[in-house]
Parts: sequence; C-alpha cells; structure tokens
Amino acid sequence: VRRFIRRQSDITTRFDQRLERQRKAAEDPKVMLHYFRLFQKALTEHKVKKENIWNMDEKGFLMGMASRSKVVCRKGRRNPKYVHDGNRELISVLECLSATGRVLPPLVVTKGKSIVAGHHIEGQGDPDWRFASSPKGWTNNELGQDWLEEVFQQETEPE
Repeated sequence: VRRFIRRQSDITTRFDQRLERQRKAAEDPKVMLHYFRLFQKALTEHKVKKENIWNMDEKGFLMGMASRSKVVCRKGRRNPKYVHDGNRELISVLECLSATGRVLPPLVVTKGKSIVAGHHIEGQGDPDWRFASSPKGWTNNELGQDWLEEVFQQETEPE
C-alpha cells in the first residue's frame, strides 16, 4: 500500500480523529498549570493527606467501533469518513483510584433492563468488579450512589 500511495500524487494517508472541542481546549498547558497550582494550594491549606485524594471518572465505550483507523484518501482531504455496521451499543465503566495508586473495583454498566446471572463470562476481569445495567448503558444517579455506598465507602472507611 505504501508503494502504491507513493506512486499516486493525488492521494495520501491520514489518521482520522475524534476529539470533542472542549477536550481540545482542556489540553492547553497554561490552563492545566493554573489548575494544578490551585489544587496544590488547596491541598496544602487544608492539610489533605495523599491517601485521601481520589480521582473518579466514567468512560463510555462504543462497542464495534475502533477509535482511529488509517485510511487512504485524496491529498488535502481533512476529515476522512468510514462506514461501520451501525452498532452503537454503549458500555460505561466507572473507575476510581487514589493518589497513592490504590485502585477500587470498577462498576461496569451495560445496556439492558437487568443483569442476567452468568451473562458475564467467568474469568473476565476481577471477581470484585461490579456489574449493573441501565436502559442506555450509561451510569445514572442511582447506580453511582449505589457504587459510592457499596464500594467507595466500604473500601475507604478507616479501620
């Protein structure tokens, strides 16, 4: 393919890219530096210990869709398009870790009305992982609160 592309003056290869505008703006080093200076100031001022600093996030995964692919296109083309099978089922994962590197069991949310026993293949992931379902495969207030009470609170309570 590389030799073919080199022989063709009117085509080239590009990686397609999906990035939300807000995420791109958040990559600004000045914005990040300002945030972390404020964060460090708050930690120092309130004498927060490292083991009490936690980061929690939710990540959605579209099943059946690659994040990026290299495509052959005309030179000068900026946004190559590709066709996929239309499967847009979403799985969400809620994860949490501490500044000391401690990782809590995640919550994996699939689309559906309920989780069927045995639906998840044995040996996939850690036995402490939590599974739930929602109509769209997204976490919601109820699932998040359940995870906070059943996992975060129990795992982080002082002994």
